[in-house]
Amino acid sequence: MPTITIRIDDEMRDRLMEAAEERGVSASTFVRNSVEEHFRLEDGERLEERPSGDLDLSPVERQTLVLLHRAILAAKGDLAEEYYDAESEMRSIRVLENGFTSEYAGQEFAGIYDPMPKTEGELVWDILDMFRVIKFSVKELGANGWEQLGLKNAEWYGAFQGFDLNDEREARMLTYTTHLVESGRWEEQKEFMTGWTSDRGNSHMAMLGTYRDMLRTFKPLWKKTVRGFGRHLSAEDVRKVLIAGGAKEVMDD
Repeated sequence: MPTITIRIDDEMRDRLMEAAEERGVSASTFVRNSVEEHFRLEDGERLEERPSGDLDLSPVERQTLVLLHRAILAAKGDLAEEYYDAESEMRSIRVLENGFTSEYAGQEFAGIYDPMPKTEGELVWDILDMFRVIKFSVKELGANGWEQLGLKNAEWYGAFQGFDLNDEREARMLTYTTHLVESGRWEEQKEFMTGWTSDRGNSHMAMLGTYRDMLRTFKPLWKKTVRGFGRHLSAEDVRKVLIAGGAKEVMDD
């Protein structure tokens, strides 16, 4: 893990050491946790329950767990046909029995992809949370909530538009979004993510940059709202977020 060095005065050092001791952690751990907390929404501000803790699995461990879960499904007669190919299974047996190491990656791990970084998954959570807040904040404004914002195509800019399948990173994030929605989280996106008219969330254009721009405006506004015990953004705050995403004033050319 990379390291950085910072200079602090004696008083700050003493306070840091005391705070770390109170929490039963080292000074470096306390500082790292504080920095990580700075770069994400506070726990009380999260709109969906999010997994905690770090866990890393090797390709072998992941494949082993996959096979165990498939075995459980097969034992109950619930394994989908797409997961069973007799010829492929026989080839795998031959590869393993003969120790054809050059075939391991293509045969045994063909369906095991590179792991998705945790930060990337958290970014997807933040994006989906943001659009949930926007949706219900506008709903709170009344039947003509989108019109009240005074922006062209406000409803389009205020809705999740998916990710671009032609971009490797966005394609991975789209697959993860599909998994989240199918798992019962962010269910307000279910119709969009499963509909043919929306091409199952394929935006056909890069969206991540736009979402990041919106998040930079959204996060401080939402944090301020929550700290004031609010549950929705004001119309003006929603306007600011949508403008950050490219929305234009109605009177603009």
